[in-house]
Order: sequence, then structure tokens, then C-alpha cells
Amino acid sequence: MLSELGLANSELNKSMLDPRIKAFISLDAGLTRGFTIESLQEIKIPSLIIGAGVDLDDTNAQLESGYLQQFLAKSSSTYITIPNAMHFSFIQMCKTNAIEILNQEKQGEGIICKDGGIRQRSKIHSEITHLVVNFLSDIFSNNKN
Repeated sequence: MLSELGLANSELNKSMLDPRIKAFISLDAGLTRGFTIESLQEIKIPSLIIGAGVDLDDTNAQLESGYLQQFLAKSSSTYITIPNAMHFSFIQMCKTNAIEILNQEKQGEGIICKDGGIRQRSKIHSEITHLVVNFLSDIFSNNKN
């Protein structure tokens, strides 16, 4: 079975460390429990992990972005939750009537244009932009590599 899935490939076990990457940002990551605890503990570069404050039925931020934060080095990682944001709040703005248009194509698809509270997506995006710019400014003004 492993060979059928390509999981026996020795290339999968070699280090994917890339010295060009000096920091990383995660925006409400999903499926993070696919990373091993050991691999996350080996990450030494600064990270900004941003999670959604409102969970979807199948995406609990504490089990997704929170999983990263649980095992990344506390000295080099920052974890922030955005209140009133859902998973899809991190994608582009939606057109007027997009929810209705999407739901006409397939019922339930309009969820990608919904956010978790009373704040507009543009305000959520502004907060995310502010967090990302400040994080990168701090990292690269202090790290002249």
C-alpha cells in the first residue's frame, strides 16, 4: 500500500529545510495535524500563526492553527486569533449578491462569502494586513541577513 501511494519514496524522508526562508506566516491553516510534532519542534525561524476566531463545523481553529502553535517554539512564534473571522474570511472580497449566486450553483457554497460576526471582511483584511506588515518589518529590520 505504501508504494502504491508513493509513500515509500525515500525523497519524502529527506530534509526540506530551505535556508532562503527566514520566516513564515500561516493564515488559518487546515490539516495541520498532518505535521509531526517532531517536525514542528525543529522549526527555528520566526512564525506568525493567525487563526479564525469563529469555527466552522468541521474546522476548529484550536485543532488547526492552534496545533501549530502548540508545538512551534514559543520563543520564535506568535499566535493570534482574529475575532469575527471564519476560515473563508482570509480569502478575497466577495461581489455583491455572491452568496445568492454561489448558493444557486450549489446549495451551501455561499459560506465562502460569510464571516463570523458583525465586522466586514474588509476590516478583517485590514487587521490581517497590519499584523503581517508589522511581523515582517520586525523580522527583517532585526535580521540583516
